[in-house]
Amino acid sequence: MLVESEQAEPPKIAAIMFTDMVELSTEARRDESLNNELREEHGRLVRGLLSGHGGREIKRLEDGFLVEFDDALPAVVCALELQSALNARNECVPDERRVQLRIGIHLGSVVHQDGDVFGEGVNLAARLESLARPGTLYVSEPVARQMRGLQVEASMVRLGRSDLKKIRLPVPVYRIDPPVRRPRSWVARLRGLLPSRARS
Repeated sequence: MLVESEQAEPPKIAAIMFTDMVELSTEARRDESLNNELREEHGRLVRGLLSGHGGREIKRLEDGFLVEFDDALPAVVCALELQSALNARNECVPDERRVQLRIGIHLGSVVHQDGDVFGEGVNLAARLESLARPGTLYVSEPVARQMRGLQVEASMVRLGRSDLKKIRLPVPVYRIDPPVRRPRSWVARLRGLLPSRARS
């Protein structure tokens, strides 16, 4: 029996965020069990932050997530908290368990269909994530425009053509680095997310 696919919803503007787990140690690349553990830790960190910022998990990717927000600000704040949490986590675990994330965010038109999301907003966010340096967040001009003048504890730098390896995108691209200082609260929060073996 054939099941008809759901009809696509009308296009809407949304902030799309992609995360990708990178910079795995040699041990993690060789040890499938350790690799899977790190992916699960990444998943707990992402899902533990999403609900507090109104993020919706669209789907889990091999080494990351596709997430949707109604607006750019909560997406950026969530991404920065995620990077800060991961930085704090890396200080609490052995070298072989350390990982970094690349994150890309774009605010644009998307269409929902069959539980997935498509459109210009998704495509450009994916491109930004693939360009981002490990440990950073790359955002598009529409996202940066909403961030200007807001009290966000992070620096935003517009990237030149050389920073993007001569890849031209339809909008300017900005890099946002997470704050250097680490809030003490992250250590307590992370201890509840990390398995006991990782904390030893």
